[in-house]
Amino acid sequence: MGHKGGAVIVVGAGIGGMTAAITAAEAGLDVTLIEKGDKVGGAAAYSGGQVWAGANHVAARLGLEDNVAATLDYVHAAAKRDTTSIDSALCERWIRAAAGAAQWLEERGAIRWEVIPDYPDYYYPTLPGSRAAGRYLTGAPFDGHALGESRALLHVSPHFPVGITYGEMFAWGGMSSKTQWDWDLVAKRREDDILTFGTGIAAALFKAVLDRRVKLMLRTAAVALLSRDGRQVTGLRARTPDHDIELHGPVILATGSHDWSSEYSGRFTGIPTVDGGSVTPPGISGDAMTLVEPLGGDIHALPAWAAPVLPGYKFDAPQFPGDTGYRACFEHCLPHTFLVNRQGRRFADDSFHSTIVAEALKHDAQGKPANLPIFMIWDENHRQKYGLGRTMPGGEYMPGLVSSAPTLGELAAKLGIDAAGLAATAERFNTMAREGTDLDFSRGSNLSVRRFRGDWNQKPNPNMAPVEKPPFHGMRIRLLNTGIAAGGVRADGEGRVQRADGSVIEGVYAVGESSARAAAGVGYNSGYSLSRAMAFGWLAARHVAGLVEGEPRAS
Repeated sequence: MGHKGGAVIVVGAGIGGMTAAITAAEAGLDVTLIEKGDKVGGAAAYSGGQVWAGANHVAARLGLEDNVAATLDYVHAAAKRDTTSIDSALCERWIRAAAGAAQWLEERGAIRWEVIPDYPDYYYPTLPGSRAAGRYLTGAPFDGHALGESRALLHVSPHFPVGITYGEMFAWGGMSSKTQWDWDLVAKRREDDILTFGTGIAAALFKAVLDRRVKLMLRTAAVALLSRDGRQVTGLRARTPDHDIELHGPVILATGSHDWSSEYSGRFTGIPTVDGGSVTPPGISGDAMTLVEPLGGDIHALPAWAAPVLPGYKFDAPQFPGDTGYRACFEHCLPHTFLVNRQGRRFADDSFHSTIVAEALKHDAQGKPANLPIFMIWDENHRQKYGLGRTMPGGEYMPGLVSSAPTLGELAAKLGIDAAGLAATAERFNTMAREGTDLDFSRGSNLSVRRFRGDWNQKPNPNMAPVEKPPFHGMRIRLLNTGIAAGGVRADGEGRVQRADGSVIEGVYAVGESSARAAAGVGYNSGYSLSRAMAFGWLAARHVAGLVEGEPRAS
């Protein structure tokens, strides 16, 4: 039953929380949005800003054919390793609501969407229901000046080239073909404070929150839910820098994943601390689970290998105030590099992060991750062409990050890798790379990876070329959480928190990565996470407002 009129408290100012706040404010509710950090945007602001929404209105405007049935087929097929992990009813609720919420937000001027051009589903054309383009939405470029003084309260991604568009980046040869980029245009966009990728989406929604006079409380952490006999939530107790306060009304938890909780991440992912980390802003630490467990809220987790994490690394020192030092690594997808384990052996399609993670976390006979630690190996061709993160092609790497040596054998000694194994791997890899075909792991065969992570100037395989030109370089790779949870709060199709027996705890909702990933199960495609957050943030706020019928429905 909805809670018509009155107040609502939204916890967490990421895409799910801001969508919920906008929706509730539009319905006439008195909205308080609390965020325990000192900036808004959450993990979404640090992301690539991909919102995966099948049968969406933007693709329809462009004449791109899609429908709900095909989208559902694809989501189920992507979870083929365990289709029982999907709640089919919840899946359909998500897919329909993602399209509905995207249209609703645009119609109300909260954001202007664009389709990421020519960007296929992860498993196109292999899986049924997949599409070559149209399901990836991102925000149109947003002028940061529109936020006025509040611009200082927005997280800006250190992982993506904020300011340019996907279309421009693709036209210049891809994410990492930086020698081909129009750097004058990049500089002008930054000077003009044009915001794109996840930062742009967060900025647009933040402006919509401000325009609707939502009460925003930063540096305010939810401490405990208030309840009537443990059966119905009536509000929450929160901690500000000065004192504790009580807020009353239904509560929508949009606190995100458990990335920065060593307890939860250890419990759900099993990635050793020395091999882990996160690309999200600090403070995303599974708060929703901590808040609902005392009331009997059920926690559900997928297998560790199903958690979408990214290869990355950690700087010795922060690069800006609040920086955790962790960075996603996209260069492992590019030519002139490969990944190996301690034995110096490749173990997966090392251009595709989901296969890297699945293989890295497989257990050996002793019950330990079989392929950790992971090392990235590359040559001087790679350094000259691609650089590393903010290090431009041909530039000097950050101190303490990369080891270099005139031979692979000497590099192996520096990194603690078996030299004979590395030599054998390099010999085989280079033979295959000259032909452009990876006979062992099919590197570069995934169209999404080719499109987004490859170097289109490298023929015939944009993800593969020999590692042969000295000096050689290497570093230890971490598996970084991306704000996409392995474990979360069990919630129903309206986002209502559930107990283990399926009953609902009235007055409290969990959306986005606060909630368990039963809508998609063990399957994954980039953009699922922001899509789920937007969809269920919208649904939860509508339910609070009593608007459970009449949402736009896709065909």
